[in-house]
Amino acid sequence: MKYRYFLIFFIFINASITQGQTDSTKVDSANVRKDAKTAINSCTEASCHGNLVNQEVVHHPVKQGNCEKCHTANGAQHPQANVKGFVLSKAIPALCYKCHDENNTAAHVHTPVKNGNCLECHNPHQSPESNLLVINPTSKLCEKCHVLESAQKAVKHAPVAKGECIKCHDPHQSDNNRLLNNPSPDLCLKCHNKQAAEMKMANVHPPFQDNCLNCHSHHSSSEEKLINVKTQNLCTYCHIDMQKRIETSSVVHGALTDKKSCTNCHTPHASAEKKFLIMDVNHLCLKCHDKGYTVGTRHIKNIAQIMQHSKSNHQAIYKNGCTACHDPHTSEFVSLLKKEFPSGNYSKAAKESFALCFECHKSDFLDKSNAMATNFRNGDVNLHFVHINGEKGRSCAICHNPHGAPNEKLINDSAPFGSWEMPLRYKKTDAGGSCSPGCHAERKYERTAVIVKPEVKKK
Repeated sequence: MKYRYFLIFFIFINASITQGQTDSTKVDSANVRKDAKTAINSCTEASCHGNLVNQEVVHHPVKQGNCEKCHTANGAQHPQANVKGFVLSKAIPALCYKCHDENNTAAHVHTPVKNGNCLECHNPHQSPESNLLVINPTSKLCEKCHVLESAQKAVKHAPVAKGECIKCHDPHQSDNNRLLNNPSPDLCLKCHNKQAAEMKMANVHPPFQDNCLNCHSHHSSSEEKLINVKTQNLCTYCHIDMQKRIETSSVVHGALTDKKSCTNCHTPHASAEKKFLIMDVNHLCLKCHDKGYTVGTRHIKNIAQIMQHSKSNHQAIYKNGCTACHDPHTSEFVSLLKKEFPSGNYSKAAKESFALCFECHKSDFLDKSNAMATNFRNGDVNLHFVHINGEKGRSCAICHNPHGAPNEKLINDSAPFGSWEMPLRYKKTDAGGSCSPGCHAERKYERTAVIVKPEVKKK
């Protein structure tokens, strides 16, 4: 009986000891796990790896103290000198793709991404630069591999000047050439709002519609507005015929040889007007011809002022615009006229000498026998013929201003005669009129009855 009690007591005591050992083991294991986690969470304490969290941008797992997201213990005691107690839980880039989408299936993948070299560009712990870039600013990082000779000219694209390469380029992958975020012109129009609005206009310049880089450099240029070459040369690269005209014509519009050249009159992007004009033809011309110009020995008058103060204006200007008579680019004739017209006061009285006027006006009044062809007649005498005949026919511009005049029928108050403004003293009547210029005494005319010129008595 005693032996039985002793055996029961021994079993109880042994069970208690065993249970105590088991509980102790559980407690120790929990403490080990707790200690390990505490050790990981305290990695970034100042005494250890505190230098990994002192920059402006800290990798999210590091900031949260989740070092075990990327690192795992290798069994070695840690910390101890020259011994690594942790290894990466996966090789790069597989480790990065645990959190970040791999998604490198675009047509163009940046070489470091394709090769899995994430750490070429990114710091896994912290950085003073957004996106944990290893160099600040972004452009300096790009310059590690990319030598941007195209960004060294005087006029720089604003994103280039600010080092913001990723404004235009995706650093990882893209379906567009050169890793562009969008194809041109869509990429450019994200920032250039004015040009985005121009794209919706009635007339859009094909090079602009196709690709901004047809005319502009994307990084830098020696020219304003980042254009590839000087304005005139840029336009004539496509408009070859215009370049030939500029080189061979005797008269070239001053606007073309100006610094702005073609863009004085044309918008390079789009316009509501035909020919990509900045505004309608008449207002466009008068925008510059609102003052006088001296070109060599020629003086170009203030056309806007003449028209503004005139009683009669040339109707061709209102009907077809200034380009009805003038070529806006080049000409073989004086004043950029489209056809022949006397450059001085006199010319041979032939139809071809006044070809410009006869584009609209009938040439019948050059016929002596056809008095009814003109209202400027004295009975049946054609006074236009009287003035325009022989080898020294008078120019229309002596009596008529081709733009506007203070009298009806575009008749001038005076006519240039060398350095003298010769007065015409024209007077209109119901049936005719009279004039008393410096070239002859007063003479009258009537369409219904001949007024005989008074004879000069001889002494």
